[in-house]
Amino acid sequence: MVQKKRVKILLLLIGFSIFCVLIYKVGVTNIYQHLSLLKWKILILLLPFSLVFCLDTLGWKYSFKETNLRFKNLFTIRLAGEAINMIIPSANLAGEPVKAYLLQKHNVPMVEGIASVVISKALMTISQIVFVMIGVGFLLFQLNISGSRLISTIAITLLGIPVIVLILFIQKRGIFSSLLGLLRLFKIKIRYLEENVGRLKALDENILDFYRNYKKNFCLAVTFYFFGWIAGLIEVFLVLNFLGYHVGFFPTYIIESLSTVAKGITSFIPGSVGGQEGGIIMIFSCLKLSVSIGLTLCILRRLRELIWAAAGLILLSKLEWTLAETSKEESKPEF
Repeated sequence: MVQKKRVKILLLLIGFSIFCVLIYKVGVTNIYQHLSLLKWKILILLLPFSLVFCLDTLGWKYSFKETNLRFKNLFTIRLAGEAINMIIPSANLAGEPVKAYLLQKHNVPMVEGIASVVISKALMTISQIVFVMIGVGFLLFQLNISGSRLISTIAITLLGIPVIVLILFIQKRGIFSSLLGLLRLFKIKIRYLEENVGRLKALDENILDFYRNYKKNFCLAVTFYFFGWIAGLIEVFLVLNFLGYHVGFFPTYIIESLSTVAKGITSFIPGSVGGQEGGIIMIFSCLKLSVSIGLTLCILRRLRELIWAAAGLILLSKLEWTLAETSKEESKPEF
């Protein structure tokens, strides 16, 4: 445990160092000039992510088989869980059990809650793969790539299709039962898994039932998640246009779609610090756009992430307190 903490701290320091080097190379003065041009418009730039979050919450809502949960409750629970995802380097997985835990306050059994977050994460990933594949297509068009480079790039892009098939296959096969069987095959025993075989099987059955009998929910969830990725274009478009770069739809889409890849690849670094910024700088360089604008975009995103993470952590503390109080009242003896 101590070793893992040291590795995380080291990765954070490396990422932060990369971030500082990028700022030094681009020039603090250039970044300050860009930020000073925005002034009050910075407040407007905090709004587009609200639409993204609403669409993603709807995607989660339809990842349930059936639910009477109000949108407001799902929104707050998701915000609390995503705050954990933002601050803990775990490929955006650390906050998912938190969401399932908080759902209990609304009488959602733990098995159903975990099933919903597992399905939600899978469908969000599928929509992201489609989103990125389209972005790579636009990049090829924008750069006018041809010949062998075009063929190899298209081949790599099409790998997204078998990844989608694999995600669905594993979930339909029983992700937790398969994992348990694989561990047993290699004679690896994890006490928690062995003691909860019944719950894991129930969880797999719950997930399988969703894919078999709730195809409409599946399509709606993927659609809302995809439009959530699309809505992220608004933030990029506004930043570039406010700073005098009137780019078209294709460059905006390319920047947003490929930046999600950079963030995902470097998710092992706390907050993807340095990795996300480096990826966006590479994308801007590839499109022959100002790298100082690109780094300004990164800084504005960091500001937005900090505000949303802070709001999520505040909500998390309140939700935990409410859940704890409810548990105490239920455990009181009746006279």
